[in-house]
Amino acid sequence: MEELPTLKILTLGDASVGKTSILLRFSEDEFPKTTMPTIGIEYKTKYAEISGRAIKLQVWDTAGQERYHRTLASTFYRRANGIVLVFDLTDKTSLEHVESWMKQIRAKADPKVAIILVGNKMDLIDQNEFPEGKSLADSYGIPFIMVSAKTGKNVVEAFNTLSEMIVMHDPSALQDNAATTETLTQRHKPPPSNQCCSS
Repeated sequence: MEELPTLKILTLGDASVGKTSILLRFSEDEFPKTTMPTIGIEYKTKYAEISGRAIKLQVWDTAGQERYHRTLASTFYRRANGIVLVFDLTDKTSLEHVESWMKQIRAKADPKVAIILVGNKMDLIDQNEFPEGKSLADSYGIPFIMVSAKTGKNVVEAFNTLSEMIVMHDPSALQDNAATTETLTQRHKPPPSNQCCSS
């Protein structure tokens, strides 16, 4: 069977903003009843069709703790075709931290990487717009999308938007560039720890 082109997508953002829940909603159309912490890096695969071509989306879910990102190899950033930068619409601090995440992306990722800013937990707010998020995204020249991992609203649309951006900005990304996933995962397993935080 012919290997499909693989787009590698990295999720970033503070702990507890809902990165794992967004990924599970997108990949399996499920919402976890209990929150399990992400330790280090994990990934899910989803098949999709972009620009009339079948592709494989390999979405990497990262822990939000700073101690992991201090040791997160630049390899993960450089290999990413796209980045979903997530904040919590109900947590102003996570929005304020977007600037710090963007600095890391600019320093470590490929200049051609496509980025979208995602505000999660829109089911918990009473508004259909979030001017602060839109203004911040505009300042970086990237799209802003509000989603709800709980209800599924706009989750698929967010990943489709990012995938289309990747192909538009870098058509060569559709070449078969399947990552050495197992090697990367083994190389960057986090150190053993009894402490963890929800992501």
